[in-house]
Amino acid sequence: MSQSSAASKQSQQLHKDVQEAFKSFQSVAPTALKTTDYSKVLTSTLAATQKSVKIQIASADLTLLKQSGYKLCFAKKVGNEAYNVVWQSYVQYLSNSTFSWTPQYQLFGANSFQANVQVDVSTNLVNIGLGQQSILDNAGLLGSATSGGPDTSITLVNNYGAIHPGLSQLSTGIDGRQISTPIYVASAQVVTGQTVLTPVETILVWFEQNVQTSTMFSTSRSQSVEIDLTFDNNATRLYSGGLWTIP
Repeated sequence: MSQSSAASKQSQQLHKDVQEAFKSFQSVAPTALKTTDYSKVLTSTLAATQKSVKIQIASADLTLLKQSGYKLCFAKKVGNEAYNVVWQSYVQYLSNSTFSWTPQYQLFGANSFQANVQVDVSTNLVNIGLGQQSILDNAGLLGSATSGGPDTSITLVNNYGAIHPGLSQLSTGIDGRQISTPIYVASAQVVTGQTVLTPVETILVWFEQNVQTSTMFSTSRSQSVEIDLTFDNNATRLYSGGLWTIP
């Protein structure tokens, strides 16, 4: 068995183990684990599922990008939908910049989707994980997350009416700052019923001028690179001579 095949099998098994661990935590009585023990286990679990990309930029390219006012941008894929939100954008990138994230999400609803405009969260935000669901009641309030729906997805149970479901995810930026910002907003409204959102461990990286974090978009990004971390936890890409390669 090749090293890549072995790594893929280990990553798949790790993903399954993490899912089962979270389910077990949810079913255990609060007194069964000390707070400190629970915190250690949770931290270890999240660390095991952390994904990270290192972006390397050749010196000549870095100088040109900075002089021209380009930002380093990231987007995250959800289901089979096209990338449509700038997850993070940075001005202060250097020759080596690392961006990482963990599977910690927030569900929300928005009243509209409009390209080239920053996401305007219309409902309350609810912390939620994979294999969980939240009910949007007829008053437009999202309830606390409970177990439900597919194990690898987040489910919105919509009792309200027309709404654009959205997801935010926690990331650690190239500046070392942790923040949860939108990764996706449905471009079309959904009506009452269940909507399943499936985050995919694939990201898009590119450089762009005059763009802000949380900006929605509906067209492809030029000179971008897609990085699939479904079966890997780390990846490195080099931008040199205007092209992306694996160093």
